Amino acid sequence: MIVRSFPIRSHSSPGFSLVEVALAVAIAAVGIITLLGLMPEGLEMSRKTGLLTLNSNIVEQIIRDLENTQFRLLPTQGTGSGSGGGTVIQQRSRRYFDDQGQQVGEDSNAIIFVAEIDFSQPAALPKTEQQQPNLRRVIIRVANTGNPAFEFNPDNQIAYTTYNHLLARTR
Repeated sequence: MIVRSFPIRSHSSPGFSLVEVALAVAIAAVGIITLLGLMPEGLEMSRKTGLLTLNSNIVEQIIRDLENTQFRLLPTQGTGSGSGGGTVIQQRSRRYFDDQGQQVGEDSNAIIFVAEIDFSQPAALPKTEQQQPNLRRVIIRVANTGNPAFEFNPDNQIAYTTYNHLLARTR
């Protein structure tokens, strides 16, 4: 008996099959959709980080200016209750900043941030109610608004950020 051998031909070509291409496209699509879904979160995080950085720069600039001011020129609080019956003197001022954190005038069209500097709170050490003559408490409120007449009050407290700082007499 004679057995003939036939060469085995491969029906596969060196390329990819339709199933393999479809699977690769599906995997790529899932990856791209996931990345696109994360983009809004990333953009929001970037916006918040930029805003926080600008707020920090504004507060640092204000504190640096106050620390370079002679201590006797800083506004003082009244004696408060229990120290002679005086009243707390409201000492507030405002500063205006552009989108780069640079100070601008109140009448500028570039106002993006409004900062209120408040010396009305007395400075006292923990566990004492007595006001300290060598300390000044400053409360800095920063709002991201172009309105120079923005009202810093408890009703719209979510619209601004509050920072507390103590200034001490060092000489």
